[in-house]
Amino acid sequence: MDREKIKKNFGKLIFRKIDVNDDTHGIKFWKNRIFSLLSFSLVFLFGPILIYGAYLFYTGGNTLLAIIEASIFGVILYAVSKKKMRIATRKYIVIISIYVISIILLIYTGPVGAGMISVIFSFVLAVSLLNKQQNKVFFAINLVTFFVLTVMFLAGILKGLPIEMYGDFWLVNAITAQIIIIVLVFLYNMIYEGLENQTQEILDSRTSLAASEEKYRLLADTMADVIWVFNVDLGKFVYISPSIQDLRGYTVEEAMMENFVDKLAFNSAPKFREEISIRKKEFIAEPDISKTYIYEIQQPCKNGATIWVETASRFRYNAQSEIEIVSSSRNINERKMKEEQIRYIDFHDPLTGLLNRKALRQKFLDGKADKRQKSVIIINIDNFRIINDALGHQEGDDVLLDMATRILKSVGSNGLVYRYGGDEFVIIVESSDYLFVHGLALQVLKAISTQFMVVKRLFYLTASIGIGIGSEPEDLEQTVKNADTALYVAKKEKNKIVRYIPEMDQTRTREAILEKDLKIALEKSEFELHYQPIYDINSGIINHAEALLRWDHPYLGRISPLDFIPIAEKTKLIIPITDWVIGEVCEKIKQWQKAGMCDMTVSINVSLLSFENRGAELTESVSGGIREAGIEPTCIKLEITESILIRDTDELVKVFYELKEIGVKLALDDFGTGYSSFGCMKDLPLDIIKLDRSLISNMVTDEREQMIAESMITIIHGLGIQVVAEGVETAEQLEFLKKFGCDFIQGYLFSRPLSADDFVKYYFAMNKMT
Repeated sequence: MDREKIKKNFGKLIFRKIDVNDDTHGIKFWKNRIFSLLSFSLVFLFGPILIYGAYLFYTGGNTLLAIIEASIFGVILYAVSKKKMRIATRKYIVIISIYVISIILLIYTGPVGAGMISVIFSFVLAVSLLNKQQNKVFFAINLVTFFVLTVMFLAGILKGLPIEMYGDFWLVNAITAQIIIIVLVFLYNMIYEGLENQTQEILDSRTSLAASEEKYRLLADTMADVIWVFNVDLGKFVYISPSIQDLRGYTVEEAMMENFVDKLAFNSAPKFREEISIRKKEFIAEPDISKTYIYEIQQPCKNGATIWVETASRFRYNAQSEIEIVSSSRNINERKMKEEQIRYIDFHDPLTGLLNRKALRQKFLDGKADKRQKSVIIINIDNFRIINDALGHQEGDDVLLDMATRILKSVGSNGLVYRYGGDEFVIIVESSDYLFVHGLALQVLKAISTQFMVVKRLFYLTASIGIGIGSEPEDLEQTVKNADTALYVAKKEKNKIVRYIPEMDQTRTREAILEKDLKIALEKSEFELHYQPIYDINSGIINHAEALLRWDHPYLGRISPLDFIPIAEKTKLIIPITDWVIGEVCEKIKQWQKAGMCDMTVSINVSLLSFENRGAELTESVSGGIREAGIEPTCIKLEITESILIRDTDELVKVFYELKEIGVKLALDDFGTGYSSFGCMKDLPLDIIKLDRSLISNMVTDEREQMIAESMITIIHGLGIQVVAEGVETAEQLEFLKKFGCDFIQGYLFSRPLSADDFVKYYFAMNKMT
């Protein structure tokens, strides 16, 4: 028989189940085990002593005692080996047997032998009992025995027995033996009580733990979140809650067989492995610091779909000192969709769907890490504010949406399009090739510069475009600023593409200076009026003039109206400036009349802002100037640009008629630049229409232009309105206009704008010639 088999059989012999009716769990289980072990010791270690004692009695002639001792050994052996006997019965049989042997030994061998055997057997018995109540009984029996023996000795009862006295110390030895038994039992009671209490605490703890585990397992099994435990050292799951099937469609068995990284981390597996490795090292370094890691990943489902999952994980050591990840996962698909919607709204323009200014700022941040050179195109729709204010915001939005669609279609995949402001768009191009970028800008300009219909009105829009070419020392944000500077230059002429050059920065600085100084220019009397003569074809004399504003800056010199008028309109300083011009012209006409220029009519340009929400104020300003100067209202002619015709017609007609009631003349300037509507003109009390220079610039060589000019003059005359042709510079142009029946001529052919004194001289010189 091999060694392992012997060991196995020996274990069965010692630790066999003695009482099949007893509970084999908890403290009773250990009672059975200890009793089995001690019973084995009693039979096989002390059994030979009993047999030897029986042999001694037999050889000494005490056959009865030999039989009794051998029988007692048989009884003990029977009690230990009988499997179906209850453990309590076994214990009482063993107790009685041991006491019988102790008494026999006490009587026939003396107190010493009886005491020592009794101590040994009593201690073995005490340990085997494992029951405090029985130990107390046993403790009392020892006391009673001690007391009875002492009394019997003192009474002389034992003197007649064949006891070997061993001197006078047998009683002391008997007492000592009983005291040892009592002390051992008392100590055992203490040990047993501690063992029982500790065992009960363990049992209570195990019961509580089992209840908690059952509760938490029930909670984990029924909650919507997936609870899972992954053994990092073994590389496998040790627990996954059943809600995995609701989350991803897998059963628990299928999920437990998954490859952790490939299935759980999905397309971010390499990064996920790296993070696990890093966090494992952090946990090993500081296992007492509890850290919760929360991350969001996409996971595949059994049906092939993918979902967003939020996972909260913590590292721990299990009972085997292996590292585990305990995590909970939940479906956040709906939240992700909402976040995506919020992000889309946050980074996109609600009207056009284009990326917005915030998205562009994010692009600036991202661009700091991206070293590729980028170019920028900024687009501004010319005069769009006029359309937006005139037609209303809804129609204006429709136009912007149409513009955005055209730009997006023109750019295609060559760049990203952003809505930078109201009517401004930005294009980011991944190229620093100017020819390519300029070609793209040209496509956009052509797409915008086409006719389109809004509210049954035909419009022709143009755009100003600035280009900034990316360079190595400049980041994307600076390139946008450069393009914006180029756009500023382009807007001065409109319908133009301009590339940024460093010298343009001086222009922007100059604009800031002009805006600041324009606020005090009136107070410092820096403005001056010049007058351009208007020639009357029918009478052949100069009896009309247009007042033109000039600004003499104390440091920058003469400032062109193209530079400061847009600033004045932007800051709304144009309103007080217009009122000043009206008063100044009225005073000048009064002076000229005193000098003999009695038939002079002077035109005053009135901006759109002067009409906006101040019709009564404008009327009062004009009537007040006329009244203070004491001149006839017919000496004043107010000119407005044709862009005003797209304003609210009813409101405009009301203001026009209020001015007409004063007696002033009304003229429409810049006719033919894209906003004109003959239908609107017939409703306005106009006296004169001024044809824009663009309509006659090529008239001499272009027959189509001749036909257009002649047709317009004919139609205007049909409405009972006179015609002024602007920008006439050649005698050939004059001849054609005379032929077409034009009423007045204005241009360099006759004179440039003149100062007030020079105009007086020119007036008398021209009229003297006629």
